[in-house]
Amino acid sequence: MGYLLWFGIVVLLFAWMHYFTELGTKQKNLISAVLTLIISGAIAYNIAADRDREKVIRVEQQYRSGETLMCRGIEVNVTTFDYSVGTQSFVGLKETKHYQQIINARECE
Repeated sequence: MGYLLWFGIVVLLFAWMHYFTELGTKQKNLISAVLTLIISGAIAYNIAADRDREKVIRVEQQYRSGETLMCRGIEVNVTTFDYSVGTQSFVGLKETKHYQQIINARECE
């Protein structure tokens, strides 16, 4: 839905630029190319952010269900690490060999 709104705004901008400005063809093409690059970059960023968010959610669900995860070659589970929702990281529990060690959830497989 959001992409459709932006598409409509871009179409209106191009129509305005075509009919109500005195820009030359080269200027219009340059503006079109720049806007296309900006919009493509924003879409690519959103797709990457969605994939990253899905991975973190999947890792958190596996951890909460009691599975052992491999993160940077370290076995992470509820008996050795606690999960911090705010930082999306695993923190080593006291009286374990991983005490105070912090592992980002994005580093887990």
